[in-house]
Amino acid sequence: MMLFLGNMKTKNKVSQFIFLVALAVSFLLPGFATADVNTTLYIQGPGGSVLVDTSLVVPESCTVVDSTGAATDFSGHKAICALKVAKDTGVIADFAVTDAGFAFSLDSVNGIVNAPDWSELWQLWLNGITAEIGIQGLVLSEGDAFQLTYGPWKTEIIQAATPDERVGGPIVVDVYPRTVDVESAVSFLVANQQQDGSFGYALFTDWAAVALGAYDGKSASAFYSVNALKEWLIKNPIPEGALLTDYERRAMTLMSLGIDPYQGTNKNYIEAILQGFDGQQFGSPNVVNDDIFAVLVLHQAGYEANVTPLLETFPFILSWQRESGSFGSGDLTAAAIQVLSLFPESVQRDEALRNAREYLASQQESTGGFGNVYSTSWALQAIAALQEDGDAWAMEVDRRTPEHFLAFHQALDGGLLKEESKENRIWATAYAVPAVLQKSWGDILHSFENPAPVVASPVVEVAEIEEELTQEEIDALSAQFELVGEQVDLFGQELLLSLETTQKLQEIGQQVARITLEVEGLKAQVAILHQAYLAQREEQQDDQALAIQQESKKELSQLHVLGDGTITLQQEDAKDNENGENLAAAAAGTVDTNFFSTTFGQLLVAGATGVALFLLLGGWGFLARFFRRRVAI
Repeated sequence: MMLFLGNMKTKNKVSQFIFLVALAVSFLLPGFATADVNTTLYIQGPGGSVLVDTSLVVPESCTVVDSTGAATDFSGHKAICALKVAKDTGVIADFAVTDAGFAFSLDSVNGIVNAPDWSELWQLWLNGITAEIGIQGLVLSEGDAFQLTYGPWKTEIIQAATPDERVGGPIVVDVYPRTVDVESAVSFLVANQQQDGSFGYALFTDWAAVALGAYDGKSASAFYSVNALKEWLIKNPIPEGALLTDYERRAMTLMSLGIDPYQGTNKNYIEAILQGFDGQQFGSPNVVNDDIFAVLVLHQAGYEANVTPLLETFPFILSWQRESGSFGSGDLTAAAIQVLSLFPESVQRDEALRNAREYLASQQESTGGFGNVYSTSWALQAIAALQEDGDAWAMEVDRRTPEHFLAFHQALDGGLLKEESKENRIWATAYAVPAVLQKSWGDILHSFENPAPVVASPVVEVAEIEEELTQEEIDALSAQFELVGEQVDLFGQELLLSLETTQKLQEIGQQVARITLEVEGLKAQVAILHQAYLAQREEQQDDQALAIQQESKKELSQLHVLGDGTITLQQEDAKDNENGENLAAAAAGTVDTNFFSTTFGQLLVAGATGVALFLLLGGWGFLARFFRRRVAI
């Protein structure tokens, strides 16, 4: 009995203790349940832009008005109350929810609404893990991180940290592929190709061709698309009088698809580009983009860097680089990097590439991109030209990459920039395909031989020759130097021979002048001798005439007495006397000409006269040519 009573007393004490504990709990639990919790609210908008990343105190209960105007009470630290507090405290401008009956859907934040076809929408995360319940039922605890992301399902959380991990700073949790879906992007391009094989305007058609040329997948639709595109390009050349950049872009298009830019169509695009060269640069001297693309095309068309016009255009392009490393903009800098990387290594080229790279890196934004889809695509191609991996260009804090930026802008249909026009979407997608494939323009364009003879410049800048030259390049330069040396030796020999010939001609001229003087002196002597001879002959003639005259008078005196007959004889003698005088005169005339009738006289006079006439009539030039031929022989 005592035992029983003792047991009863014990049971009563236990019951009393349990009652007291239950009573205490009933007073304490409401206090615990109604306490606020400290959380982190992270909101990531389109393109990976971070709208909110802040600490937030979430109350136990709140009242929210939905899109229909109905008010609903929530309790138990629900995630919807975190948005209510964020709006009330000015962290966000607004948000909207709709009561679907079985759950509440988050329709918009800060005016960013879900797409009508749900291709892009708001998504809920708790501590970096996809939420399995709607915003009205997601319970937040002390130290939790509540995240919202906007984009295609599933959109990666750039900065998703658990409570423990947030102590050491933000980390990256990849829940969505960080790459562009190339196959779906190519399918988007093919789906938007027109029946004639083009993509609408020539601009979009050309860049779509470059993208398809870069694609090396196994899509059958892409194969047929390329064939139709080739036919259109052959039938529709760039018209005469177009911009130089239009010819350059079309040449890139043809070469991307393996079509010869010289003879592959009815227009020689290389010739059209060369017509824009002024001896120093291409097109307008006030811009550099036409020079960049001209060099790109001509390099792939068989023109070497040390050959006109690339030889002259290279320094012109470098002259556009600023101290910051920029060539005028992020786009032009990315394009210049792709072209400069095609030139042989040199001090100038390497320094220009290094400075351009530094500038490009300074333009990368926190989203991983370079301002927009177009610039980001060219930047990725420049990174490929630098022989670097695009993933290595991830931001230090949250590891965002350029390709990640492009992936945020890819829609479910494979194209980029879903909200823009079809033409812009084709353009943006065409830029993105070779970029994410990490192919620069130099990698995409096929190489072709230059049908015209290529003559390398003989000028070799010593500053450009470095230890990095290969043995083959050194041997080639040595051969050029030897050839130039042989040509210099040959020229020296010809010059020496010319000098010797000139000297001999001068000596001959001096001899001819001396002979001329001697001939002139001889002519004077001949004249003196001739006068003396004439005087001597004249004296002899006078003596002969006098003797004849005296003899005639004597005969006349003897016969004068003979009468009539004497007169006759006298007349005859007179005639004989007249004849004698005539004979004497004739003899005198004969004496005047007998000396020049002699062999010596004729030779002497003829020789002197011939030499004089020969010299007066240009004989000096004949002698010069004669002796020049003799020396040459």
